[in-house]
Amino acid sequence: MSDAFEPRSAHSARFRPFASFLVSLRFLTRLPVPFVRTVDPPRLRDSMAMFPVVGLLVGAITGGALILANMAGLPDLFCALFALGLTAMVTGAFHEDGLSDVADGFGGGITREERLEIMKDSRIGAYGTLALILFVMGRASLLTALLDLPPSAILALSAGAAAFSRALMVDLLSTTRPARSNGLSVLAGQPSRRTGLAAIVIGGLAAGLGAYAFLSLTVALLALGAAGLVLGAVRALAMRKIGGQTGDVCGAAQVVAETAMLAVFAAAIVGT
Repeated sequence: MSDAFEPRSAHSARFRPFASFLVSLRFLTRLPVPFVRTVDPPRLRDSMAMFPVVGLLVGAITGGALILANMAGLPDLFCALFALGLTAMVTGAFHEDGLSDVADGFGGGITREERLEIMKDSRIGAYGTLALILFVMGRASLLTALLDLPPSAILALSAGAAAFSRALMVDLLSTTRPARSNGLSVLAGQPSRRTGLAAIVIGGLAAGLGAYAFLSLTVALLALGAAGLVLGAVRALAMRKIGGQTGDVCGAAQVVAETAMLAVFAAAIVGT
C-alpha cells in the first residue's frame, strides 16, 4: 500500500470518480482490480469520497447472499451468518480486525503507549475475541429481521448501512489527528474536509433514501443519527485512550456504526 496509490501525473490531482472508485475498491476489499494502474490512479486520500460507493457494493453482496440463502430455505440465523461470512471474505475482515485490536488495546492497556502497542500485536486477546463474538452475532440477529422485507428492501437497507458507515470512516480520518506517526491511517493519508463532506453526502443519500423508500423518513433520520452518535462516541473514546485515530479505530467505527443502523432498521421492522 505505497506506490499503488501514489499519483503518477498532474491528472491524478483531479477528482475522477471511476479511478477513485478503483483505488478505494482495491484498498477496502480483496476483490481483484488488476487494471487499477492503467487509469493513472489518484492518491488514496483523494479517492476516499468513493468509500461509500464501495460500501454500497459490499452491502449489496451482503444483502444478496442473505436473500439467496433464504431462498434456499435455510434457517434465518444461518442465512445471516452466511451473508456475514461471505462479506468477510470480500473485505478480508478488514474492519473486524480493527474492532478486535481496539477492544484489546483499549480494554487491556493502562497507558497510551501500552494501548498502542497492544493494538499493533497481531494476536487476539479476550477483549478482542468477545467483541468479535458480540458484534458478529449481534449483526447476524439484526440481519434476520430484514428477511421480513422484500428482496429490494433488503438490498437497499444493507447497502445503505454499509455505505454510510464507510463514509463515517472518511469523516473520522479528515477531522481527527493520527494517534501515531506511522500505521495504516498515516500511510493512507488524511483526506481533506471537502473529501470527507463528499463521502458523508454520498453515503447519507444512499442510506437515507433507501430507508425512507422502504421504511419511513423518521427511521431514515434515526438510523443516520444513530451512526453519527456512534462515530462521536468512538472518536471521543479514541481521543481519551490514545490521543487520536488509527486504522484500527476507523475499522471499529465502521463496524459499530453499521450495527447501530441495522439495529434501528430491525427495531422499525419488528415494531410494525
